[in-house]
Amino acid sequence: MPDPTPTAPLDALLERALQSRHPLLYLRSGDEARLLDALTRLAHARGVPLASWSCTDDADPARVVLETSARGEPGFLVLKDVAPFLDQPRLQRALREAYYLLRDGAATRVVLLAAELVVPAALRGNLQVLEIPPPGPDELAALAAAVAADYPELAPTPEQRAALVQALRGLALDQARHVLHAVFAGGGLALADVLAAVQAAKRTLAAGNDFLEYVAPDRGLDDVGGLSALKEWITTRSDRFTARAVEAGEPVPRGLLVMGVSGCGKSLVAKVLAREWQVPLFRLDMNRVFSGAFGNPEATFHRALRTIESLAPAVLWIDEIENGLGFSGQGAGAATHLFSAFLTWMQEKPPLVFVAATANRIEDLPAEMIRKGRFDQVFFVDLPDAAERAELLTLHLVRQTADPAAFDLDALGRDTDGWNAAEIEQAVIAARTVGLHQGRAFDNADLRAVARRVVPLSRTMSEQIKTLRDWAWDRASPASHGKGTDAVSLTD
Repeated sequence: MPDPTPTAPLDALLERALQSRHPLLYLRSGDEARLLDALTRLAHARGVPLASWSCTDDADPARVVLETSARGEPGFLVLKDVAPFLDQPRLQRALREAYYLLRDGAATRVVLLAAELVVPAALRGNLQVLEIPPPGPDELAALAAAVAADYPELAPTPEQRAALVQALRGLALDQARHVLHAVFAGGGLALADVLAAVQAAKRTLAAGNDFLEYVAPDRGLDDVGGLSALKEWITTRSDRFTARAVEAGEPVPRGLLVMGVSGCGKSLVAKVLAREWQVPLFRLDMNRVFSGAFGNPEATFHRALRTIESLAPAVLWIDEIENGLGFSGQGAGAATHLFSAFLTWMQEKPPLVFVAATANRIEDLPAEMIRKGRFDQVFFVDLPDAAERAELLTLHLVRQTADPAAFDLDALGRDTDGWNAAEIEQAVIAARTVGLHQGRAFDNADLRAVARRVVPLSRTMSEQIKTLRDWAWDRASPASHGKGTDAVSLTD
């Protein structure tokens, strides 16, 4: 039984791989120091040596592999950052020779360490590949305690330690160490300070992937007008998306699909949810995935999913998913493969990756996408009613430095009947612009004059909106209380 230390899960994973007696192990992880520590412990426990090679050595890697395998002595040979060299035919042949020499024994193990997965066709039958997960809560808690010892003037409470561990999930051990020092050195143990430091680190991690964009969740629930049922759904699950809930075996939110009329705030939902749950938000740009600028779209898509897994806990935002996965005419050939891969990933993804997807034409999505087990809930966002328009007008008037009490909200509500949220916001901005141009504060007359000139989307696209409403009638939950049919939950 593995020693119950904070590193036991990683050691146990490597131990199981060694028990297969596979002579060539490929460990994919950017957390090199953590892996070397674990391998050193395993070598010490077996009483065998551990040798290593890197590109800074003068020795040829193929020759090192051949000589080590020819000796067949007990021990580990670790090849660091070997992925860029695996396209060399000589090294490929050396690894295959090592496999054939060592496969019937358990003495010598050749371990390849790399942050990326590069397995040439010639080696696919000879390498045992292990995807190394990020440090678990026990490892991170032990690290936090060790770093805190350098700052005796601070005394984190159990709640603060738990918040640190939760926020650090997904970071490599060395990255977590630097973040902890930044937090403790700044003396800011408040949750907001911790989250700011960790989210900055995760933003840096995603920076090298131009198809995965970090989005600052700058909008909260108070910035959303209407959508009362959707906001309630988010609020009641704000304490469910945590490592504690996962470890306790409690239900953890998996994903949310928000469909509806364009301009009614669907995209805002992802930002609000990430801010309310205090986790970073990353938007997957499927146009860039399909562009080919980063290589094969399928490989790029898988890379994006692996990256978001490494950044957990996090929210993955996929805007207009029907376009993103190619069901509205974009890249139909690749879409079939991406759709299949996405469905499998949705079933098997880590629990602390939440998918927030939006759709304008949900009828374009295959039925498999919205069946139970993919998304927890499908919400339909309709045009705001009179009460919601008054709420939106108040919200945007305040944002534009006006006093809502000075405006006739009832008359403005009638003027904006059939408008979406974006049209209401832009009308208030346009009215303020009129006042600024004339060197005065804008007023009710300015706003009503602007409203009379607007042709709302609901008028120019009335047929499409009717079709969307008909589709959603008994397939989705209304995003606002008191609208549509009874809520239809995908998890009921």
